[in-house]
Amino acid sequence: MTTLLNADGSLNRDAAGRELTAELREIIGRHSTIAAHLKNIDRHVPEDWADAAQFLQNDEVLEGLEDNSRARIEELRAALRRLVDGSYGTCTRCGGTIAPARLAALPTSELCVGCAPA
Repeated sequence: MTTLLNADGSLNRDAAGRELTAELREIIGRHSTIAAHLKNIDRHVPEDWADAAQFLQNDEVLEGLEDNSRARIEELRAALRRLVDGSYGTCTRCGGTIAPARLAALPTSELCVGCAPA
């Protein structure tokens, strides 16, 4: 991971964009793999009832991972939209500035420290 802060402590928006885009590509790839697996595109469903029960239990875990990846994709896309429209680094609740160090640690942050849940 590259640092998103310049030497003077300000946010390097280009680096933020590259990092957000790289993570988005990675998560989309992982999400596609999980989706294909859940649709049985890349695997055979067992005919034995005990094996099929285990198969379905494993799918529940995959569905949770799919939900998480879908939510992360939306967070990343929203952060990239804010970068493009110039609102990246501005708190979506109070309109204040999000500290560059917070964005370096949590690049998808849309809330400043004061507005973020404890």
